[in-house]
Amino acid sequence: MVLGYALWTMAALLLGIGYMYLVLGPLPEATNLWNFFFGKLYVFGLLRMGLIIGSIVTILFIMLDVFLIDKKKISGTNKVWARMLALCIVLAVVATVHYLLEKTIDII
Repeated sequence: MVLGYALWTMAALLLGIGYMYLVLGPLPEATNLWNFFFGKLYVFGLLRMGLIIGSIVTILFIMLDVFLIDKKKISGTNKVWARMLALCIVLAVVATVHYLLEKTIDII
């Protein structure tokens, strides 16, 4: 059970990093020394915020899995598909809340 959640945690963290890559855009091209250092800061920010978003997704996903998906009588590959769908839905909700807090309300 712990190994299964470790794999789902890695998937959620990678989804969080992927989401932040979509928000920040591609890495700027390094034409001089300053752009090289700004590129390193970009990667640091991408990983830091991506891991924070991924951690939030992980916590919400595990709570959803324990309290909802495990209670249902789903077996086999249907349970894997249900978990993948739940992970994507949780990521969409977290991304929406992040967008609302950052762009609309300007809290973040």
